[in-house]
Amino acid sequence: MKEFIQYISQVKQYKGSIILYLVCYLFTAIFTVFSIPALQPLFEMLFLQKSIDAQAPAQFHGLMDYIQLAKFHFSQWLAGQSKSDAITSICILICAIFLFKNLARYAGIYIVAPIKAGIVRDTRLKLFKKFLALPLSYFSEERKGDLIARMTADVHEIEWTLLSTLESWVKDPLIILGSIAFMLYVSPSLTLFVLILLFVTSFIIGGISRTLKKNAIDAQSEFGELVAVQEESLGGIRVIKAFGSENYIINRFSSILNKYRDLVVKIHRRRELAPPMSEFLGIVIVSVLLWFGARLVFNNEMQASSFLAFLYAFFSVIEPSKTLSASYFNVQKGIAALRRINEVLDHEVVLTDAVDAVKKNSFDSEICFRNVSFKYSGAQDYVVKDINLTIKKGETIALVGASGSGKTTLVDLMVRFYDVQEGEILIDGVNIKKIKIESLRKFIGIVTQEAILFNDSIENNVLFGEQKENEQKVWSALELANAKEFVQDGDKSLDYNIGDRGVKLSGGQKQRLTIARALYRNPSIMVLDEATSSLDSASEKLVQKAMDEALKDRTAVVIAHRLSTIQKANRIYVLNEGRIIEEGTHTELLSNQGEYFKLVNLQQFG
Repeated sequence: MKEFIQYISQVKQYKGSIILYLVCYLFTAIFTVFSIPALQPLFEMLFLQKSIDAQAPAQFHGLMDYIQLAKFHFSQWLAGQSKSDAITSICILICAIFLFKNLARYAGIYIVAPIKAGIVRDTRLKLFKKFLALPLSYFSEERKGDLIARMTADVHEIEWTLLSTLESWVKDPLIILGSIAFMLYVSPSLTLFVLILLFVTSFIIGGISRTLKKNAIDAQSEFGELVAVQEESLGGIRVIKAFGSENYIINRFSSILNKYRDLVVKIHRRRELAPPMSEFLGIVIVSVLLWFGARLVFNNEMQASSFLAFLYAFFSVIEPSKTLSASYFNVQKGIAALRRINEVLDHEVVLTDAVDAVKKNSFDSEICFRNVSFKYSGAQDYVVKDINLTIKKGETIALVGASGSGKTTLVDLMVRFYDVQEGEILIDGVNIKKIKIESLRKFIGIVTQEAILFNDSIENNVLFGEQKENEQKVWSALELANAKEFVQDGDKSLDYNIGDRGVKLSGGQKQRLTIARALYRNPSIMVLDEATSSLDSASEKLVQKAMDEALKDRTAVVIAHRLSTIQKANRIYVLNEGRIIEEGTHTELLSNQGEYFKLVNLQQFG
């Protein structure tokens, strides 16, 4: 419950509406409670065939005396009317009370609807912003499908469990308290007897929910696994079919689905046990109450009309008590979902701007790696060790080496996807930790090995959030990336939707489009991370031509798998197990006949 109170307390922008909502349900509860004593005079006139007999209190010592005074004035008013007129007046009063009660209730529902929808929207937006703010290391440890489940299923669970119980939590306690106050007014001893029975009932029903929260947490986790397997399977459908692994994937999915089904059955059975048990226990309480109350009436210790009003008040307690009981079970599921959401929202964002970080809009002289060492979180071995290198403005340097030698990690450190543990990286003499992250990445353009594109138009994939200055600039970027021709080909245009992850384009077309996206920002520094390694020879030539154009008059860091693409680099650095073991031009490294010489021969002669 503490988590939910903290969750609701964060929505300060809805404070005014929430107060108005509470006022509406306060009036709903008040009119509900007022309907109880309004029925008592009707019972007296119908069943006892007499007028209401009430006396004004001699002294005022508390609330009950004021209630007695109100009853006295009401009886005096009715005494001046015939029984027929009095009953008519009482019926009109009861109808008016229930009319205002339901008007107040609908007003509360009308007010709370945008609040609930707004809270759900805000939660999803906070989660999405947090996803984008979290470091890359977080996504290597968490499954994408499970994160999607938290934003969809878990938020939906909060909407239909926690937020939907707001009405019950506000209205029902007030009705219960008001009804119990009337019951105490009628008969303190009978009320105490009923409360003891209700306490025993609540204890029995409360025991059902002890394992519900744990089952709910497990169920939400399994649902996240389901979404993760679905997302992975749809993304890798080509590989699944190619290897004939449909049965393996189906069995894997079915296993998780069976676990989720078993948990849902447990949760459903426990949750649905509460209503029949509470109804049975309620009937037991009513039967005992009728037995005990009838004895009081027979012994003239209570009037029959008062006992009937007491019974009505008691039934006014039963229904909201059942609703509160049901909401308690929903809350257990909702809190389980809320905790999964909070796991993401409370995760520390380690990569943030320093307090004294400066905004840097250009690259002027050089990039320096000074004694840089780095290892991933939880790992024992360093991925890069004691790296020292300098990249002058306008130079093209290449990083080569076997897989796992630390090439991509060095680039990730320069762009500050991760922070170095030892040493420092300087741009124009300024430690990149002292540069605002957004401005740092503005003058660095990146083309990755995998062409990451989005289900949108060609133009929007090139702009990708940047302001469109003019259409000519978009075409210029496409032309520089050697992509203009295929965009103008056939039925394509800037408005052409490329499909999910660019599925409507070939591999070479997708890669050239990512180069155009980088060039549109006119970055001072270009990073090309094995941009041609997955392409065929024809596509590689087109992309290589685009890369050559992209690197003109720019500083470039090229990670190369195919060494033939980096022969024109000003300097080549050869990495092995995180260390720089060779550096020089293509000609110098060949003449040294070291590791680079071996790599070139391997590619040439297999």
